[in-house]
Amino acid sequence: MDVAIGAPPDMLNAGGQNWSLAATNPLYLEAGGFESFRSVLRSSMRYAGAVRLDHVLGLNRLFLIPSGSPATQGTYVRLPFEPLLAVIAQESAQNRCILIGEDLGTVPEHFRETLVQWGVWSYQVMLFQRDANGHFLPPESYRKNAVAAFATHDLPTFAGWADGRDLVVATALGIAPGETTEERKQSHQALRDALSRRQLRSFEFSSVARYLAYAPTRLVAISMEDALGIQEQVNVPGISDGHPNWCLRLPVNLEDLEQQRGLIDLAKAMRSAGRSATPK
Repeated sequence: MDVAIGAPPDMLNAGGQNWSLAATNPLYLEAGGFESFRSVLRSSMRYAGAVRLDHVLGLNRLFLIPSGSPATQGTYVRLPFEPLLAVIAQESAQNRCILIGEDLGTVPEHFRETLVQWGVWSYQVMLFQRDANGHFLPPESYRKNAVAAFATHDLPTFAGWADGRDLVVATALGIAPGETTEERKQSHQALRDALSRRQLRSFEFSSVARYLAYAPTRLVAISMEDALGIQEQVNVPGISDGHPNWCLRLPVNLEDLEQQRGLIDLAKAMRSAGRSATPK
């Protein structure tokens, strides 16, 4: 479920039209006993064992900008955070469905601790799990009730990150790449050091997957793009054209996936770490 307010930048001006999404009205939510929110959860959980709440910070506050005004005229609107979490907890128990919150970015004080108290799992991305000096945190530092992943759909794939493809694309699109080439080299060395401490010598995604498998997190997520060694990222945030956001096809047919060496190696890595379900 996406609780972001504005339409994604890549949707703006689509087909020559301007698009926007209506903001969530906290007064309406409360007046309706949160039934509209509860209905969304029920629909999402109906056929799922786990649901990821995109931009889960939106349950706490939303930054709203009046139509036609600059961003400097925007303001935060608070939502009934804990009542919404209570609804989540009720529906999670009723539908036997795990709730994962995308708790990335700058979050309010005690926000993550409150999510934990209500049983919402965390979303831990390896690219962000680093200390002030840029060193990758050991997998043991990851939370138990969480999903661990190398990146997200809004970040470069491992192959793209390793080759600096994302820096080239961002520069060509005129957006801030986030790192200089020299800083990326330092990040590469930091990852090599972290992998080496685990006796993982190869600078490949299979080593990254094994590294994440050491974490105590209940789930480890592997993207198909990383499994297949794809360089282009699924989505480059902040643009409306210049990159095929959400339009990239996998280079392998569905029927041929089970024969891919990358997927086979990753399956072995997960099994060796005890991360596989044995069919009954």
